[in-house]
Parts: sequence; C-alpha cells; structure tokens
Amino acid sequence: MKSENLQSKWPIVGNGQIVNFLIKSIKNNSISGTYIFYGPDNLGKNHLAHYFAKVLLCEKKGETACEECASCKRFETGALSDVISIKREEDKKNISIEQVRDLIQRLSMSSFLNSYKIGIVNEAHTLSLEAANALLKTLEEPKKDVVVILTTSALDLLPKTIVSRSQILRFNPVDSDLIYDYLVNEEKITRSAAKNFARLSLGRPALALKFLKNREFLDSYLKTAKIFLNFFDKDINDRFSGIKEIVGEKGNGQENARSAEEAIKIWRGLLRDLLLLGYGHNDLIRNEIFNKELSEIGKKKTDFLNLFHVLRNAEIYLLGNVNPKLVLEQIAISL
Repeated sequence: MKSENLQSKWPIVGNGQIVNFLIKSIKNNSISGTYIFYGPDNLGKNHLAHYFAKVLLCEKKGETACEECASCKRFETGALSDVISIKREEDKKNISIEQVRDLIQRLSMSSFLNSYKIGIVNEAHTLSLEAANALLKTLEEPKKDVVVILTTSALDLLPKTIVSRSQILRFNPVDSDLIYDYLVNEEKITRSAAKNFARLSLGRPALALKFLKNREFLDSYLKTAKIFLNFFDKDINDRFSGIKEIVGEKGNGQENARSAEEAIKIWRGLLRDLLLLGYGHNDLIRNEIFNKELSEIGKKKTDFLNLFHVLRNAEIYLLGNVNPKLVLEQIAISL
C-alpha cells in the first residue's frame, strides 16, 4: 500500500511528516524506547499517541491498525492492560509520584498479548519533580518492548535529562485550508461554518472539532473573548466584573488557574488579530466573528505589542501560583 494511503488511515489532520516517520519506524522495526510528542495543544498529539500504541499492539503487525483482531477490539473498549495512560488529576497541579510509580510497576509486568507494554504520559510538563525523577530512572534502564510516550506543549519545562533520552517529534499548527477541507468533507458542515471554525482553531484541528461539537465550549470561548474586547471601552470596575465571570469572586484554586490560563490564550489570539488588522492583513485574522469590534479597537492608540508582554508575564505569574484573579486584574489595569 502506498505511503499516502497508509497515512490517511492514521487519525490526524496535518503533520503528515510525523505519521510517515512512525510508519517507517514500524516497518523497519526501529521503535524507540521513549518518544516526546511536542507541540501546541489541540493538534492531536494525545490521539495519535494512542493510535500509535494501537498499531504496535495490533496482531496483524502492519503499519496501521487492522480494527478486527482481538487486540484492536479490546483497545477500543479500554480493556487492554498493555497500555497505561496517566494524566494530571482534575484538582491537582502536577502528575504525582504515586501515579508514576504505579505506571512503572504496571509497565514492568508481562505483556498480556506477548507484545509491547506502552505507557502514555499526557501533559508531561506537569510531572512533579519527584515524579519526573522516578520516571527518569526507568528511561535510563529501558526494557525490551517497553515504549513510553510523553505528550507536552512545553518542552522547556521537562527535565533535560528526560529530553535527551527521547525521540522528539514536533507537531506544528496545520494550514487552515486542510482543516477547512476536513470539516467540509468529513464532518459535512457548511462552508461558512467550516471557514469560521478553521480560522478560530488557529491551525489546531482538535480545537476546530471542539468548537463544532461542543456548544458549551464554543459559548465559553466567545464569552471570554467578549470580556477582553470590552476592556477597551469599559471602566476598571466593569473590567473587574468581567474577570469575576471567568474565575469567580476569590479566583483561587487549580480550576480557576486553568480558566485564567485559557483566557490568556484566547486574549493573545485577539491581540494577534489586532496587529494583523493594523498591518492590513484582514484575510489572516482568526476571530473574524468579532471583525467589527476588532476594527473599532484597532483605531484606538493602544500599544498592542506591550500587551503581549503583559500577557506573557501573566502566564509566568500563573506558573508561580499567583492568585488567578489577581493575575487577570493586572492585565485589566494595564490597558
């Protein structure tokens, strides 16, 4: 089967170079002990990691999953013990050492299918220091037929000792035309809706699907964007009221920290659009749905480049456990 036909069976939009690399690795029996799938969120890193694991465990031993053997069927039901996936628990800041110890212990057990044992660590940059050190000991003494896949959007937050022992595969944002074609041809939505979602996703196919399939998620995005756009013609009290809608009255806790982090990402995208409009690149803006508001704000004498620095500092403060409400209020004051 031709490589392009094989690639089309892998569940990802764009980043075909990574799929080709993995297919060749399987074909040549040159599987690494540790991989890092690195790139922005919502590019399909986690989904591809699980499909890669599925192919490795498929009883047909091909370059795609057959979807028919006992392994493929058990994989789909989540009943396959040869794949262990961990992620940060909902109310926690980090992946704990207890989670990693459990992963290591389960990876050391014999394979149910007499094949690979595969560990997947999602958001690996959230590993606690103790957890990262425990995982490193396993990576330093790799066992035959054990594969560990780390997914991350922040390679610089991973210990260099782990990075140096891993095969790094970098995922890049996808051309919006590819996302548009996928939405029209595979999801069967209207061309106007596909255009809006493809642009809003800013090269991230999984995000486009979230906008399409999760109305609550889309409404939350639009609301958070609107709060920021309102900053430019509201007084400080109204700005602070908008922030309370994002993180509540007190604004502390991990859930609010993640809400603040997401808000900053959205606001950075809006600033990008304002800069593009300022240089006349109207055809490149992401938030075309807010074109009227962006055009009005663009007429104001605002230092948008300085605001980028403010948002970057806000992200650093969040990593330093500063109260999310105070972080967002500092942004509001800076306008």
